Amino acid sequence: MRVMVTGAAGMLGADLSALLRSGHTVVAVDIADFDITDPVASAAAVRDSGAQAVIHCAAFTDVEKAETHGEAALAVNARGSRNIAAGCRKTGARLYLISTDFVFDGLKGSPYVESDRPNPLSQYGRSKLEGEQLARRELGEKLSVVRTAWLYGGSGENFLTKLLRFAARGNTVRVVDDQYGSPTWTVALAECLARMLKAGAASPLYHAACTGRCARFEMAREWFRLLDLDSIELEPVGSDTFPSAVSRPVDSTMAGDALEREGIGGLPPWREALGRFANNGGKELAKQILGG
Repeated sequence: MRVMVTGAAGMLGADLSALLRSGHTVVAVDIADFDITDPVASAAAVRDSGAQAVIHCAAFTDVEKAETHGEAALAVNARGSRNIAAGCRKTGARLYLISTDFVFDGLKGSPYVESDRPNPLSQYGRSKLEGEQLARRELGEKLSVVRTAWLYGGSGENFLTKLLRFAARGNTVRVVDDQYGSPTWTVALAECLARMLKAGAASPLYHAACTGRCARFEMAREWFRLLDLDSIELEPVGSDTFPSAVSRPVDSTMAGDALEREGIGGLPPWREALGRFANNGGKELAKQILGG
């Protein structure tokens, strides 16, 4: 299959493009190739790719910056998604749109499933939800939204690399212990997306995150354990320790049955995936950051 991957230089896009090349013809594009906020350029990029499926990973992902640059976030995450969907409508390609747990308010008290009603708290979450809605209006049943959460991987900045940079300063690393979610390795998500392509997944909405629930502090503790960094002191703190203009969901743990129901299979438990990452580039990444 010929597959277009947007945001191919990003954390998920890079892993996804590399994985798909073993069985597909991949057209990997990023910001240097066209302006996603330009509807004409976006339609041309989709058309010229000749893709039968598009996996739209490109996004404005800086949650803090989105709060103060709301129009820029909407331009990329909302109208940019609509532009890609419009291009797919003209070519007949199926669109897999990557979305986020931030479309939820975190107040449910149990894992979010596909049938739960979104209620984003932040400008980032609102821009991603609007992207889902605009793309749906444009493309209808040929759109599959794939929501994921707490992504980390071997390229780009993420929660795990930030922890290592704090540790490199030689101080106690303070980590919030009152925010819960579903940490997801980009390779595990890429593997799931590859299975979805193979199966011709066509449901309107999927939740695709590593299974289980943990606090940020628990994730940090497991990460440092896997790296044998016992000498680094971790201190659990409340979210109010780090004042922010962004209202984050307290518990955005995700679950869902669409992947299992369709025989595609979900993602592994978060601890298992984190262990795989540590043994497949994570330890080398840690050495680079820590200078060891």
